[in-house]
Amino acid sequence: MSDSLRVQTLGLFRVWIDGEPLPPVVWKREKAQRLFQFLITIRLNDSHQVMPKERIVAELWPSLDEKRADRDFKVALNALNDALQPDRSARSLSTYISRSGLAYGLDPDADIVIDAAEFRDGLKRAARLEADDPDAAIEVYRAALDLYQGDYLPDALYEDWSSLERERLHTLYLSGAMRLATLLVPRGGLQEAIQLCQSVLSLDRYWEEAYRIMMISHALRGNRPLALRVYEQCRQTLRDGLDLEPMSATTALYRAIARGDPPEALLPR
Repeated sequence: MSDSLRVQTLGLFRVWIDGEPLPPVVWKREKAQRLFQFLITIRLNDSHQVMPKERIVAELWPSLDEKRADRDFKVALNALNDALQPDRSARSLSTYISRSGLAYGLDPDADIVIDAAEFRDGLKRAARLEADDPDAAIEVYRAALDLYQGDYLPDALYEDWSSLERERLHTLYLSGAMRLATLLVPRGGLQEAIQLCQSVLSLDRYWEEAYRIMMISHALRGNRPLALRVYEQCRQTLRDGLDLEPMSATTALYRAIARGDPPEALLPR
């Protein structure tokens, strides 16, 4: 039975084998770590996918000529296998890296857990629960969002191959946090909803839904002046940064709060 491999990609890059952290010193070559991160990114898109060596090299080291690229790939692959399985014999197959001809990927049968996959799958599970069991959905949303500790592979921030996955996970966090906040408001979780909105706006200050949920939450807590100030903050941010006015839904909410409409009329739907 193979050792379990757990990988953190969100906020930090760390690896555990059977619960024991892999020390950074095992990555004797930066290219070995990059190769592993690239294979993880492939796995997130398709757990059974392998990619031809030529495409891997073109993505990771586009400036290398064919001969040097082939050599560097072999060195990186050997270093990666040594990092993950230092006691593996030279001729034995890797537990974690699969090969099909000249194509490579993470072995779909290996015990590999990736936090980004858990995060994404947790949000999907929570969304399915919303209609039938919103309380259970809240707990699943919380657990999933806790996994998002920051940007995907921050040490590969300027690599083209990681950018799409980083943006996808970033957007999933923003929308998932808003779904959780929307569920919390009618159940009295106003402070948690406000904190979620603040977290979203720290990442994207133009995410208008966060301003609306903050406005509703402050109004329901009886702080109408603060709710109205949140609208003014939203309007100023959009004007200064995008030369836009708030959406009609945001302005309508502002007017309802200013009129003192009953709280139940403010609840998000």
